[in-house]
Amino acid sequence: MKKLLFVLMSSVLLISCGMLSHNADDIINDMRDARHAQYVNVGSGLLGLGRLISPTLSEASLGISSVQVLDLSRCDGHVRDKFRKRIQNLYKNRYYEEIITSQSGYDTKTALVHRDGQYVNEIVLASSSDMNDVMILIFGHINLENLQRIVNDQSNYFIK
Repeated sequence: MKKLLFVLMSSVLLISCGMLSHNADDIINDMRDARHAQYVNVGSGLLGLGRLISPTLSEASLGISSVQVLDLSRCDGHVRDKFRKRIQNLYKNRYYEEIITSQSGYDTKTALVHRDGQYVNEIVLASSSDMNDVMILIFGHINLENLQRIVNDQSNYFIK
């Protein structure tokens, strides 16, 4: 009886921990169907075509396999508030490392990464202000040099 109770309690604990460990992909999947939300997924095929057309794009996107963009600027206030709270919860998630956070009044821009050794598998760029709420999720096998170029080139990734 004690073993059964222990197994049951362990299962409940594991399930609850799994439910709390949200990542950026979960946020996009949950929020992209909100009314007036705009979502774009640029896969590896389209990125490869872009690399052929623009040499500067090939340098900056080296190692990127896909990009997802979620724009909630036209959504209702409660949807945008929910988005901001979920972004704040990503800071607490041990899965991500915070690279940059800049805050100026109500305008907040954040860059988070998930590393696998020397390479970055995931970059989360989030921007929130009174005018827009945007999240860009970049997947790939990105070395640290390219990470610095991608994060520092905010004009290409943050909608102003």
